[in-house]
Amino acid sequence: MNSVDFIGRLTKDVVLKDLGEGRFVTNNTLAVRRSFRKDGTAEADFIPFVAWGKRAELLEEFCSKGDLIALSGKMQSRSYKREAEETRYVVEMVVEELEFLQKKALEKSGFKQS
Repeated sequence: MNSVDFIGRLTKDVVLKDLGEGRFVTNNTLAVRRSFRKDGTAEADFIPFVAWGKRAELLEEFCSKGDLIALSGKMQSRSYKREAEETRYVVEMVVEELEFLQKKALEKSGFKQS
Protein backbone atom coordinates (compact mmCIF):
# COMPACT_ATOMS: atom_id res chain seq x y z
CA MET A 1 0.00 0.00 0.00
CA ASN A 2 1.36 3.44 -0.92
CA SER A 3 -0.49 6.11 1.04
CA VAL A 4 0.89 9.12 2.95
CA ASP A 5 -0.64 12.06 4.82
CA PHE A 6 1.27 15.15 5.92
CA ILE A 7 0.41 18.39 7.69
CA GLY A 8 2.96 21.14 7.33
CA ARG A 9 3.84 24.57 6.01
CA LEU A 10 4.75 25.55 2.45
CA THR A 11 8.42 26.50 2.21
CA LYS A 12 7.96 28.86 -0.76
CA ASP A 13 5.24 30.58 -2.76
CA VAL A 14 3.40 28.35 -5.23
CA VAL A 15 4.44 28.71 -8.87
CA LEU A 16 2.04 27.23 -11.41
CA LYS A 17 3.54 25.82 -14.61
CA ASP A 18 1.36 25.69 -17.71
CA LEU A 19 2.31 22.62 -19.76
CA GLY A 20 -0.12 23.47 -22.55
CA GLU A 21 -3.35 21.78 -23.55
CA GLY A 22 -4.92 22.74 -20.21
CA ARG A 23 -2.35 20.85 -18.11
CA PHE A 24 -0.92 22.50 -15.00
CA VAL A 25 1.64 21.37 -12.42
CA THR A 26 3.37 22.78 -9.37
CA ASN A 27 6.32 21.52 -7.35
CA ASN A 28 6.96 22.67 -3.81
CA THR A 29 8.18 21.48 -0.42
CA LEU A 30 6.22 20.93 2.77
CA ALA A 31 7.97 21.52 6.12
CA VAL A 32 6.59 18.91 8.52
CA ARG A 33 7.43 19.42 12.19
CA ARG A 34 8.94 16.54 14.13
CA SER A 35 8.70 16.07 17.87
CA PHE A 36 10.38 18.63 20.08
CA ARG A 37 13.85 17.92 21.38
CA LYS A 38 14.69 17.93 25.08
CA ASP A 39 16.11 21.46 24.71
CA GLY A 40 12.73 22.70 23.43
CA THR A 41 13.69 23.26 19.79
CA ALA A 42 11.69 21.70 16.97
CA GLU A 43 13.06 19.81 14.01
CA ALA A 44 11.39 19.47 10.62
CA ASP A 45 11.43 17.16 7.64
CA PHE A 46 11.16 18.76 4.21
CA ILE A 47 8.92 16.72 1.92
CA PRO A 48 9.02 17.55 -1.81
CA PHE A 49 5.64 17.25 -3.52
CA VAL A 50 4.05 17.64 -6.92
CA ALA A 51 0.41 18.57 -7.61
CA TRP A 52 -1.26 18.32 -11.01
CA GLY A 53 -4.32 19.86 -12.63
CA LYS A 54 -7.00 21.44 -10.45
CA ARG A 55 -5.04 20.69 -7.26
CA ALA A 56 -2.10 22.71 -8.60
CA GLU A 57 -4.42 25.56 -9.57
CA LEU A 58 -6.05 25.59 -6.11
CA LEU A 59 -2.68 25.69 -4.37
CA GLU A 60 -1.54 28.60 -6.56
CA GLU A 61 -4.78 30.53 -6.04
CA PHE A 62 -5.21 30.09 -2.28
CA CYS A 63 -1.79 29.36 -0.75
CA SER A 64 1.48 31.14 -0.17
CA LYS A 65 4.74 30.55 1.70
CA GLY A 66 4.17 29.62 5.35
CA ASP A 67 0.54 28.51 5.01
CA LEU A 68 -0.43 25.38 6.95
CA ILE A 69 -1.96 22.70 4.70
CA ALA A 70 -2.77 18.99 4.82
CA LEU A 71 -1.81 16.77 1.89
CA SER A 72 -2.74 13.17 1.14
CA GLY A 73 -1.30 11.13 -1.67
CA LYS A 74 1.40 8.65 -2.55
CA MET A 75 5.18 8.61 -2.69
CA GLN A 76 6.81 8.14 -6.05
CA SER A 77 10.38 7.90 -7.30
CA ARG A 78 11.62 8.93 -10.72
CA SER A 79 14.85 9.77 -12.50
CA TYR A 80 15.88 12.13 -15.26
CA LYS A 81 19.06 13.08 -17.12
CA ARG A 82 20.71 16.49 -16.88
CA GLU A 83 22.64 18.20 -19.70
CA ALA A 84 25.89 16.38 -18.90
CA GLU A 85 24.13 12.99 -19.08
CA GLU A 86 24.15 12.96 -15.28
CA THR A 87 21.22 10.95 -13.88
CA ARG A 88 19.25 12.57 -11.04
CA TYR A 89 16.92 10.64 -8.75
CA VAL A 90 13.88 12.18 -7.07
CA VAL A 91 11.50 10.88 -4.40
CA GLU A 92 8.41 13.05 -4.01
CA MET A 93 4.83 12.99 -2.85
CA VAL A 94 2.14 13.07 -5.53
CA VAL A 95 -0.81 15.03 -4.12
CA GLU A 96 -4.22 13.37 -4.45
CA GLU A 97 -6.12 15.41 -1.83
CA LEU A 98 -5.45 18.70 -0.08
CA GLU A 99 -6.98 20.77 2.68
CA PHE A 100 -6.28 24.37 3.60
CA LEU A 101 -5.77 24.68 7.35
CA GLN A 102 -4.39 28.12 8.19
CA LYS A 103 -3.02 31.16 6.39
CA LYS A 104 0.29 32.37 7.82
CA ALA A 105 -0.98 35.98 7.58
CA LEU A 106 -4.00 35.12 9.77
CA GLU A 107 -1.79 33.50 12.37
CA LYS A 108 0.41 36.62 12.58
CA SER A 109 -2.66 38.83 13.03
CA GLY A 110 -3.88 36.78 16.01
CA PHE A 111 -7.05 35.65 14.19
CA LYS A 112 -8.16 32.16 15.21
CA GLN A 113 -9.81 29.92 12.62
CA SER A 114 -12.37 27.43 13.87
